[in-house]
Amino acid sequence: MIIKTKDFILRPLKLSDAKLYFETMQDKETKKNLESVPKNLKEAKQEIRDYIKQVKEKDSKYFTIEIKGKYAGNVILQHQNWDPKSDEGRVHLWIHPDYRKKGLATNALKEVIEYGFKKKFKKIFAQCKAINKGVIKINKKLEFKKVKTFVNEQGVKKILWVKEK
Repeated sequence: MIIKTKDFILRPLKLSDAKLYFETMQDKETKKNLESVPKNLKEAKQEIRDYIKQVKEKDSKYFTIEIKGKYAGNVILQHQNWDPKSDEGRVHLWIHPDYRKKGLATNALKEVIEYGFKKKFKKIFAQCKAINKGVIKINKKLEFKKVKTFVNEQGVKKILWVKEK
């Protein structure tokens, strides 16, 4: 599945994205806002292999955001609780540091949400750390509603959001 817009392309994640994917994951801001990141390129490649497997086995979509042929980040659309029969989805997102603060995250997430609602989802959830001001701003802009703030098993304060069709 490929989604083309005037500013970017959303295409399937490939193993050849590993170097820039890993670079993004090693960025200080990215590390601060994610629960875990690969420690080396080998781990990043394995993570991508696992994602590619999930696309086939769990009907997930792992999109690479590409601008003028260059990796700019990823947006993920999965079934909530990994249940392919569910009409509820969830999204995740990260942007390469070179492409931040330009509206890319908002626009890419908007495209994936529209795709998800057309595909079958009635609700799409998003979750972020309570300190992630960028994602909070994006979720509000895209009219997600805050469901709750909670502390997860690792003691991290998070916010759960939902957007309904």
